Amino acid sequence: MGYSRPQLKLLVLLAAILLAGLSVREWRADFPDAAERLERFDREDPPPPIPPAPRPRAAARWSPARVEAAPPSPRAFPVPRARISPTPAPPPPVDPRPLDINHATVEQIARLPGVGPSLARRIVDERDRIGRFDSPDGLRGILGLGRKKVTALREYVTVGEKP
Repeated sequence: MGYSRPQLKLLVLLAAILLAGLSVREWRADFPDAAERLERFDREDPPPPIPPAPRPRAAARWSPARVEAAPPSPRAFPVPRARISPTPAPPPPVDPRPLDINHATVEQIARLPGVGPSLARRIVDERDRIGRFDSPDGLRGILGLGRKKVTALREYVTVGEKP
C-alpha cells in the first residue's frame, strides 16, 4: 500500500523543514557571533539623537577707534605649545609558562599574542561544546584560527589532564 500524492507532498515538505532546521542549528554552532548579532538585530536601541548645532555668537561691534586705543593683548598671538604625545602603554608581560587551554578563562586566553576577546570567547565556547581539547591542534576547528596562528600559539599553550 503506497502513499497518495498529497501525502507524499506532505512528507517531502516535512523532510525539507527538518533539513532546514538541522542546517540552521549547524550554522549557529559554527558561527555563534553572527547568530548572536542576528538575534539582537531588531532589539538594539536606536542611536542617540544628534545634538543641535551650537548657535553662532553675535559679532562684536568693531570700530577703528577701539583698536587704536587698546594695547595688544598677550593672547592676541598665542605662542604655540610643544605637543606632547602620550606614550603608549607597554604591552602586558607574557607569562613564560604555557597556558592550559582546557582550564583557562576568556581573559587569560585573550592575553595570548594574536588572540583577542572575541576569539578567546570562541575558544572557550568550543571547549565547553566538545568537553576538552586533546592537543593544541584541536584549536584548528575554531573560526579565526588557521594553521599559521595555531603554529604560532603552540609554544604558548598546552593541554593539561582532566582535573
